[in-house]
Amino acid sequence: MKYLIFTLLLLIYSSPFACSFDGNETNGGFLTPTAAYQTQTSVTSGQYFSLNVNCGYTYNFNFCNNGGTASWDTQITLLQTDGTTEIMFNDDACSLQSDITWTSNFTGTIYVLVSQYTCNNNGSQSGATMAYNMTPSANNPSFTLAVACGGGNSTVTGDPGGTFSFNPIPGDGAQINTNTGIVSNGTIGTTYSVEYSLCGNSSIETVTVLDDNCWSLNGNAQNVNISGDDCIELTSAANNQIGCSWNSQQLDFNSDFTLTLDYFFGANVNGADGSTFTFHPGVSTACGANGGQLGAGNIANSLVIEFDTYDNDNPSHIYDLSCDHIAVEIDGDLQNGTPAAGPVCAKASGGSIDDGTTYTVEIQWNAATQTLDVYFDNALRLSYTNDIVNNVFGGQNMVYWGATAATGGLNNQQYFCPNTVVILPTEIGTFTAKCNEKEEVVQWTTISESRVDYFEIEYTYDNLSFFPIEQVNAVGTSQIEHFYKVSFSIEDKNKRYYRLKSVDENGDFNYTGIIASEQCMSNDVIQSIYNNPNKLTIVTNGAANVQIMNQLGQTIIDQATKNQFITISTQSLATGFYFILAEDSNGNRATRKIYLN
Repeated sequence: MKYLIFTLLLLIYSSPFACSFDGNETNGGFLTPTAAYQTQTSVTSGQYFSLNVNCGYTYNFNFCNNGGTASWDTQITLLQTDGTTEIMFNDDACSLQSDITWTSNFTGTIYVLVSQYTCNNNGSQSGATMAYNMTPSANNPSFTLAVACGGGNSTVTGDPGGTFSFNPIPGDGAQINTNTGIVSNGTIGTTYSVEYSLCGNSSIETVTVLDDNCWSLNGNAQNVNISGDDCIELTSAANNQIGCSWNSQQLDFNSDFTLTLDYFFGANVNGADGSTFTFHPGVSTACGANGGQLGAGNIANSLVIEFDTYDNDNPSHIYDLSCDHIAVEIDGDLQNGTPAAGPVCAKASGGSIDDGTTYTVEIQWNAATQTLDVYFDNALRLSYTNDIVNNVFGGQNMVYWGATAATGGLNNQQYFCPNTVVILPTEIGTFTAKCNEKEEVVQWTTISESRVDYFEIEYTYDNLSFFPIEQVNAVGTSQIEHFYKVSFSIEDKNKRYYRLKSVDENGDFNYTGIIASEQCMSNDVIQSIYNNPNKLTIVTNGAANVQIMNQLGQTIIDQATKNQFITISTQSLATGFYFILAEDSNGNRATRKIYLN
């Protein structure tokens, strides 16, 4: 494996190196596989064999079974006839021996190269026996599609080895993984047609996106529109409410993760009761106890991070504080007894968080140190260390997660917007993205390079499916610093995330952590806002439609700009926070939050 040292961390290793022709290989002749296993005896290191393959047929080559055996550490690489382009590679499938099963998606000739670990082709080892066979295919490209979050998941029910594509291609930013058929970033209510093609045959299935965020709502929780965004209101500004929203996907506490979201805790500083972010291994999506239990009380084996906006135990302050506060609870009781960690004031300066402001909450889990860190408004406020998997979740590492909230004799509107919820690896370095007017500029630096071939920028919407966007040739081998950058325009209103893939001359690759797009095209609709007494002036970059909404998502004003600006009298508007949404003729949108007094 060649190494590349970044100013950022290259932390995800994938794909062991494959072998290729190096000038020492020898021609072992031609293979003609059949359905019954045959064997090729006296195989030496560096020997390669030619065979004609048929599209849709499955081939197996191995030193593990069906007569295959070797006394030395074997590697098998399937190559195109240029001797360097890898099709498939295996090492150590059974102890030190290799085994490849591959379904061809073309008809033609390939090479099977046998090497001694590590890619030794000099013929110094011999006497191995390779077993091989071929399984005929009916070229049946049948498959099924099932609804998934924001798209669909495919399952091949016929022959493997085909490719997936949209037919027809949608124009709404939806993406499809050509190898797996996973549809992502779909639009609610839209039906997508997916075609699976195999060796000249194909079939088409459809999937209709029913939900784009995988959240199930219970109690008083409901979907609301806040400033043009689809959000989940856990409680309205009404007494004696309880709302819960659970995500259908599970999180793995055996792995590191960072979870961030924007939370609105209300606009009534004398209100109650507060919200939580809760993890638990059960499949129940119901709410827990209400009132001061914040909708999470009595949920078994739960880890609860509470954001409490009411002081329940004044003046003793055993489990609450006079400031709005954060605590970690693991006993299912948020109102009686000392929390597992905390409480601490949510803000370092103290005070209220139900002040009409949206705050960013970030939860970091380090599986190695078993430490949970809670950041509020970009400041670390609380750390908790425990073997949570065994001591809280009952030994289960895969858990469900969601948000809960409650009101009692006092109230607050409490909500979050699923499009602000992002779950990413924690290893994010100095790999950066920024805007140069309407272009997005992604840049990175290498301190040294060792036989690096190229870099590739990939983007994702969900951290599951990734798509290439740009490839850049590397310097190759160097011991001095090199700076790289790429620029591109994005006609995409959906939030993207980038990672950098570095590929060396052997085809080995590494990934960086993930960074967020700056959405250069979509954030420049509003040029400036002048909030003068009794008058609000909004300047846009070109003609745009402007909406002003209150915190309930109700549209107060809706009109188009004239000569790229609009002036609005605010005398009749009540004091408080408002949202400004501007959208131009290309569909680019920008949102601003202002306070009118």
